[in-house]
Amino acid sequence: MERKNTLAEPIIPTGRAATRPRPRSARAQLLRAGRLLVIWLGGGLLALLVVAGAYTALIAHNRADFNAAIYENYRIVNLPGTTELFRHEGNGRTSYGDNGLVVNKTVNFDVPRLLFVGDSYVEAKQVSDPDKFTELVESNWNAAHADQPIQTLNMGLAGDDLRSYISFGPNMDAAFAPNIVFVMLKQQDLLPLIADPAPLQQWQADPTFRLAKPEKLSPIQQLISNTPFRQFFLRMVQQTQGFAPASEDSDRKTAQAELNVSGDDMLVGYEAEVAAQLGALQRIWGDRLVIIYNANVPGIGEEAAPTFTEDTFVREATRLGIPIVNIYEPMVAAFDNYQPPRGFQNSTLGVGHFNRTGHRIIADSILTYLQQSGALAEVQR
Repeated sequence: MERKNTLAEPIIPTGRAATRPRPRSARAQLLRAGRLLVIWLGGGLLALLVVAGAYTALIAHNRADFNAAIYENYRIVNLPGTTELFRHEGNGRTSYGDNGLVVNKTVNFDVPRLLFVGDSYVEAKQVSDPDKFTELVESNWNAAHADQPIQTLNMGLAGDDLRSYISFGPNMDAAFAPNIVFVMLKQQDLLPLIADPAPLQQWQADPTFRLAKPEKLSPIQQLISNTPFRQFFLRMVQQTQGFAPASEDSDRKTAQAELNVSGDDMLVGYEAEVAAQLGALQRIWGDRLVIIYNANVPGIGEEAAPTFTEDTFVREATRLGIPIVNIYEPMVAAFDNYQPPRGFQNSTLGVGHFNRTGHRIIADSILTYLQQSGALAEVQR
């Protein structure tokens, strides 16, 4: 029987199998790529919204808008009843009350009120409410003087400066009727108005003039601020700040460069300008004004005199009769005792904003001033 060589026989494909796939047209390929892109973008956006929504609902409840009552729509503040979780430097949870009040509380007009004004060093988002020096002053005083309670009101606002304090101080006065006003200042805070004194001169002639520059938001910034996801997007921005040039205190740095000032006393030669700025604060608050002087303190490993040497700032304030709470010496002592009052584990220790040690030092310095000056005794008569 003859065997057939099946291997040698050609395989004849069917008509369907022999048909080669037709190449897709360029239009079809673009449509397919477009559908995939829509699916990917849609899925990514949905995932982002889910994560942002969960973060907002479970961790942060933060919204902000322009404030009219105090800042006349020049400034953006956190809305009443919101909280902000801050982990970019330190680890703090801050609550907010009416008109940008830091630490949400109802103003008690039946007890002496201590108003604190300043920038991010006073707002102190790096530590939680109970650890801020403003709240330590209230809690420690009230614990020791149960029959003479006080209330502290924190109006710190990151990025603010002396131009804003002068512009909106009268509004704060009307809203809170403080008995004592503590303004935290450092030398750099005075440089913008030294470099450009015209706004202060206009205010001196017309106190309704506003020295402060109004904040502005782009449409996308306004959209983010008006959504419940503001804290999440703010957090994203903070995480990428390391890749961008720093812009904090840009006016102060620009003024410092223009004036070519540095060193321990950068206000030498500008005594009249310093007196004019401090005098503007005194014009608003009179003998209720007290300055917390955030003097320049060398960091870790840097030489620092253990005692404070009077500089131009202190000399002019003293000449005007403005009391000063000077935190220089206890800050230097803390560095010497290996307890840096600035910096955090997630930032640079010894540099930056005050940590809990720093806030305790400031609170103790203010309490010492209140005890020794008898300022509250005068108020409580």
